Amino acid sequence: MNVDTAQALIALAAFFVTFAAAILSGMKWMLDRVERRTQQGFAQVDRGFAQVDKRFEQVDKRFEQVDKRFEQVDNRFERIEARMDRADARMDRADARFDERMALINARERQIDGRLLTIDVNLADIKASIARLEGPRPPLLLPTP
Repeated sequence: MNVDTAQALIALAAFFVTFAAAILSGMKWMLDRVERRTQQGFAQVDRGFAQVDKRFEQVDKRFEQVDKRFEQVDNRFERIEARMDRADARMDRADARFDERMALINARERQIDGRLLTIDVNLADIKASIARLEGPRPPLLLPTP
């Protein structure tokens, strides 16, 4: 191998090394750019997740408020139910008293009906007795004007 050939081979090797270095630096630049964009994308996704987390916290707070409201409504319903139970008990007692009084009224009506029957019988007996005492008489004549 002569000097020219060796120089040509060295120049060719230097060309390939330079070409490989250029390709590698371009690849490094592209990978660096991809990494930077990926990092920016991840940062944007992280910001989005942070917003989602804040929204979930707001929703959780709202659910807590709704749960408290439901507890208040449940307590009100329990109080209303207790009041209704007391009102039902009062109505049952009033119905029982009404039924007792109606039974007493019915018994009293039967007594009065019995007395009225005996009075009617007694009146009929009295009328019959008076009619026997007075004897036969003419029918009642009305004066004419």
